[in-house]
Amino acid sequence: MPPAAPLPRHLLAFLLLLILATAPRPAASASTDRAALLAFRAALSPPSRAALASWRGPLSPSWLGVSLHPDTPGPAAAAPPSVSALELRGLNLTGPLPAPALALLRRLRTLDLSANALSGELPCSLPRSLLVLDLSRNALSGAVPTCLPSSLPALRALNLSANFLRLPLSPRLSFPSRLAALDLSRNAISGAVPPRIVADPDASALLLLDLSHNRFSGEIPAGITAIRSLQGLFLADNQLSGEIPPGIGNLTYLQVLDLSLNRLSGAVPAGLAGCFQLLYLRLGEIPLPLAGCRSLEVVDLSGNEISGELSSAVAKWQSIRFLSLAGNQLSGQLPDWMFSFPMLQWLDLSSNKFVGFIPDGGFNVSAVLNGEGGQEISSEGMLPPKLFVSATVDTMSWQLDLGYDLQATTGIDLSRNEFRGEIPEGLAAMKGLEYLNLSCNYLAGQIPEGLGGMGKLRTLDFSHNVLSGEVPPGIASMTELEVLNLSYNSLSGPLPTTDGMRKFPGALAGNPGICSGEGCPEDASMPEGKMAGNSRHGWLGGWHGENGWVSLGAFCISTMTSFYVSLVTLLCSPKARNFVFRPVRAEY
Repeated sequence: MPPAAPLPRHLLAFLLLLILATAPRPAASASTDRAALLAFRAALSPPSRAALASWRGPLSPSWLGVSLHPDTPGPAAAAPPSVSALELRGLNLTGPLPAPALALLRRLRTLDLSANALSGELPCSLPRSLLVLDLSRNALSGAVPTCLPSSLPALRALNLSANFLRLPLSPRLSFPSRLAALDLSRNAISGAVPPRIVADPDASALLLLDLSHNRFSGEIPAGITAIRSLQGLFLADNQLSGEIPPGIGNLTYLQVLDLSLNRLSGAVPAGLAGCFQLLYLRLGEIPLPLAGCRSLEVVDLSGNEISGELSSAVAKWQSIRFLSLAGNQLSGQLPDWMFSFPMLQWLDLSSNKFVGFIPDGGFNVSAVLNGEGGQEISSEGMLPPKLFVSATVDTMSWQLDLGYDLQATTGIDLSRNEFRGEIPEGLAAMKGLEYLNLSCNYLAGQIPEGLGGMGKLRTLDFSHNVLSGEVPPGIASMTELEVLNLSYNSLSGPLPTTDGMRKFPGALAGNPGICSGEGCPEDASMPEGKMAGNSRHGWLGGWHGENGWVSLGAFCISTMTSFYVSLVTLLCSPKARNFVFRPVRAEY
């Protein structure tokens, strides 16, 4: 049989294309990603699997926490979509982190498993396509592996905060220049801070570096000050020592700097004045160079050993909203400009050694404290506010979002100092105040009458001073007031009888001149030389009848009469005489 003639070349090419076109395609994306997610669920504990019960049927956006890549136009449009984001925060997922299953999600860009109870160590086998990785608030332990940065070359944001990472960071740990946010805070990481936290500081896009609330020791590496893109730097609550690097002034985009609660020594570098965009600052002293940081909005220097008089650098902070110098050793008199900040919302100078008079000026400058505008303040919490600062990176615009919460109060705290003199009338006329504390000073004079017009006031504490006079009746009509303490002063006169004072039964304790009810004369004053009509019974005084006080003469007559009656009874009674004058027997 003769051999078959070869097929024409153009026919062979046609048949090859036909075979490729009709061959079954591997269901790469959807089937692989679906299998990966089901493997992820299977690796969790049984209660955690129940939280993902919606993962049934074909892979779709209806699966809890799953986002898919949109369909692409063209020939690839028929291909099933793949997973772009897996966001399962706060579901109380437990068990080891299912890293092998996650590694199969080849096009995953966002992985958010925060606020769960996942355990184990950090892997180096997560998808290389990841842009955002958030494993914060879990139970991960061990160390940050040196291989992690190289295994995630596209990573822009990494959050491993609030875990149980304890081991030191490798000195070779260095992240790619693309990284915009790195948060390792609230762990127990020890050892030194790596000298080059990013591979190329000059080309770095890092905006936020948070290593606070750990156990880092040693000096602050100078390499950090070379990351000129930094806008937020948090190194607080560690064991860092040495001086602040002089190159800190190179961070001209810096908005947040927190170096508090460390063991730093030396002077604050003058170059810090170059951080002209600084909004939030926590340090251990008030350096004069900071006078140039006019953009500062939040300054917390509380709980240090700052001594001496108040630096004039503070007067330049005309954008300040929150200023706390509490718990230091500051002394001297308050300057006249102390209340002259137009944006001021909270001022805390408590627990220092300030002396002299409270300056009566500048109280009408702040629109917020005077209730004339400013940002809306909610009304939760009556204790002096705590400051919560949040700095996050927007993953859409890759910009730093800085926010802080003053816990919904506007107020002034000058307590536990050595102020003297009277309370300024201007201070009692700030209608926007919600909190005013002047306790534990030596303030004298009367309580300003204008205090009753402070309609937003919720906490008022003038206790432990030497204030005198009557309680202004306007205080009893302050409907928003929740805490009132005027105790241990020298107040006198009638107690306001309105219902408003009944909410504060102990507010006037330690004021013996206060009277109420039947014990309060019509003119609310005591005759000269008489004791105040209170519940205390003094020697030779304090008892009063229907028509007034018992006189000293009446008391003496009553005493002498009782004495002689007792003596006559003793001498006239035989039994009494025999008992008193009986012989004494000596006993040996």
